[in-house]
Amino acid sequence: MSGVTTFMLYPLLTLELIRRGENVFHIGVILGLLSGVGQISATVIGRANAKWGSKRLAVTGLIFRGAGLLVFAFHVESAVYMAAATLASIGSSATGLAIKTELMRSSTSRRTVTLRSMMVNIGAFIGPSIGGSLFLTNAFGNIIIASLASYLLIAFLICLIRFHEPELTSVNEHIATFRMIGDRSYILLVIGVFSYWSLYALWPLVVPFIALRAFQTPVASTWLYTANAGLIISFQYLLVVKLLSKLRSSQILATGFAILLFCFLPLVMSPGPVSVVLFITLFSVGEMLVSPTLDEVTTRISTNKHGLSQAFGLNASVAGVALLIGAPIGGAIIALSQNTVGIVLFGIPLALTGILVAVLLGRQEMAL
Repeated sequence: MSGVTTFMLYPLLTLELIRRGENVFHIGVILGLLSGVGQISATVIGRANAKWGSKRLAVTGLIFRGAGLLVFAFHVESAVYMAAATLASIGSSATGLAIKTELMRSSTSRRTVTLRSMMVNIGAFIGPSIGGSLFLTNAFGNIIIASLASYLLIAFLICLIRFHEPELTSVNEHIATFRMIGDRSYILLVIGVFSYWSLYALWPLVVPFIALRAFQTPVASTWLYTANAGLIISFQYLLVVKLLSKLRSSQILATGFAILLFCFLPLVMSPGPVSVVLFITLFSVGEMLVSPTLDEVTTRISTNKHGLSQAFGLNASVAGVALLIGAPIGGAIIALSQNTVGIVLFGIPLALTGILVAVLLGRQEMAL
């Protein structure tokens, strides 16, 4: 339900800000703040989750997210949008981290990680279609109000569900966390996380741009979000859990980053239906391989289950830095060139870095 609401709104936010006269660079900053600030704060959020518990943090996060997004119902200055995006981002990160930790405390198997990713993408599959329909017939403010109503319902449902007791923050847990940070495998993982989320930061910038040019309608980006989610829902479990079950996690990471490398090549072409379909398909396959596998590697490297909150928090902070850097750079590249060719020069080195990380992690796995 949270995924439906999020992806109902986010694909339309870029289009609405463009319609209000915001320039692409400012939009890139706003999107970077919306995606990145909460994740940068996730190390602190992870400690709060360990101390206060996932239920309390999830509900508080929904309140923050709703308050921040409410501002986008109004025409205000760019700085106000940036502040609102910051608040919404912290709330979103708190809710997401709390729910993820609760699930992973129950099971850390590849199957659980993949199913969680699929549930998120079911929301991503349904949400854009709902948002696109509402965008054509309603004011953007009405879509915000519908989102707020959804968050209230989610908070109510969370209050009815029984969660685990808060993790106990002890001296041993802090020692385990510091050992993890100093571990070479974790350092490599952090680099991989940074590379992946820097690539992902380009998605909300590139998709509306190429969709509008290829299909000549402002709602085409919602079609691409829906296609992305549909591909992941249809094939992620089959690929990661069934067909690639014999592969080590490092091998799946290498394959995913290699596919992300090739997904940027169609952007060199003039935006048209064929190049857009190629980009969306390759990006989606790379995403469905890399994203859950990073979580799987994190659970393996983490020295004990009671450290999962902080492990995921640290990862999310690194991802937040990547989003905060990647989105403005991507926005500036598009603003300067008025096309997506420059994005290729930014994306390919990041994908190559991810492949190198996967190879080095594989060598360490083989040495164990």
